[in-house]
Amino acid sequence: MFHQFFAIYLVAVLACQTSRAYAGCKATVQSFSSHDATILTQLGYVAEFSIECQPKSELSLFAELPCGKIVPVAKLKDNKYQVSWVEELNTARGGNIQLRLFDEDGYTYLRKALRNGDKVSSVKSLLDITVSIKNAYKGPWVKAELLAAFVVGGMAYFAVTNKSKVQA
Repeated sequence: MFHQFFAIYLVAVLACQTSRAYAGCKATVQSFSSHDATILTQLGYVAEFSIECQPKSELSLFAELPCGKIVPVAKLKDNKYQVSWVEELNTARGGNIQLRLFDEDGYTYLRKALRNGDKVSSVKSLLDITVSIKNAYKGPWVKAELLAAFVVGGMAYFAVTNKSKVQA
């Protein structure tokens, strides 16, 4: 009986230790996106970030994107990571985009919450990063073809109304 209680106590202590393992994480973020969206149907985003955690260790990270999708984060080199995603042009936005990062344990809890139908926001993330994105240029407000059609229509109207003056 004592061995069972000791095993439960040991598991509880280890669980508490792993949940506090990355308490002091800080990130620096660089972001990139498509600047000209005149001929695109989807807009691409890339967030590159460095993470400093105490104690230092290898992290396998997952990111929750603004659309709610969860994707693995690519590791570039020591403490440097990258995540990328695309959005449809009509739903794409600029400004500050919040990404939630999870380690393997957090990802497990996140999948469990999704499976049980719980709120994903109730799962504590390892770190939240803010990605600053500039709005993409989507073209002029008035298309050149429409402007040309109005000019031709105006010239035709002017020619027809002044036809009698020219013939006289």
